[in-house]
Amino acid sequence: KTLETPAVQSVVRRLEAGGVVSLNGICAGAQPFLAVCLHRAFPRRPLICVTPGLKAQETFHQDVETWLDQVRGAKDEELVPPTSVSHVPPRPLFYPEWEILPHEARLPHVDVISERLETLVALSALSVGDSPVLRGAAEGGPPSTLVVTTVTALLQRTFCPGDLRSRTRTLKAGDKLDPLDLTEWLEEQDYEPEAQVTQKGEFAWRGGILDVFPLTEPWPIRLEFF
Repeated sequence: KTLETPAVQSVVRRLEAGGVVSLNGICAGAQPFLAVCLHRAFPRRPLICVTPGLKAQETFHQDVETWLDQVRGAKDEELVPPTSVSHVPPRPLFYPEWEILPHEARLPHVDVISERLETLVALSALSVGDSPVLRGAAEGGPPSTLVVTTVTALLQRTFCPGDLRSRTRTLKAGDKLDPLDLTEWLEEQDYEPEAQVTQKGEFAWRGGILDVFPLTEPWPIRLEFF
C-alpha cells in the first residue's frame, strides 16, 4: 500500500511534527500523485499545490483529478489510508490568476472570476468565525479541499474572509424570505437582471419564480416562491 511505504511514512511523520520537507527529487509527473497521497494522509487539512504558471497548473489539476478518480473507484486500498473519514474525496479546486494586466480597462473572464470565488468560498466555509480553526479538524468532519494554483494567483489581492462571508447567502428549500429583498441583494452584488438567464451573474424574476445563475455554480438555479 502506497501510504504505508517507509518513504511516505517518513514524510508524513515529519509533516505531523511541523517540519518542512523538500522533495526536489520528485519528477513533475509524480508530483500530482504525491499531492493526492498527502491529501489522503491528512484528509482534514486543506492542501494548496502551487505551480509556476497556467499551463503547469492545468496539467497538475487534470492529473490530480485522475488520481482522485482512482481513489474513488479503488476496490483495494492501495491509495486509501486507514482513516475514519469515509467521505468521497472532493474534487480539486482550480484557483487561477486574473490573466489581465493592472492597466487594462476590462474585467477578467467570467470563468476566472467563478473559479476564484468557488475556491475562496470553499476555504471560507472551513473557518470558524475569523479564527484559523478548521471545521474539518473536528472528529468525524468531512475531508477538506485540495487547491491547485499558481504563484501569481496567490500574489493577487482578493476579498478578506469577512467581506466574502457578508456577500454570500445560502438558501435551502423551505426557507422564508421576500423575493424582492433577494433580488435587491443580488443587484447589490452586481448581478444583472435579465428577461432570461443565460450567463453567470444574471437573474430573472417572473411572478413567483426567480432564476439565478450563481458565479460559483456550473448551472443556473430556479427558486419558486409560494
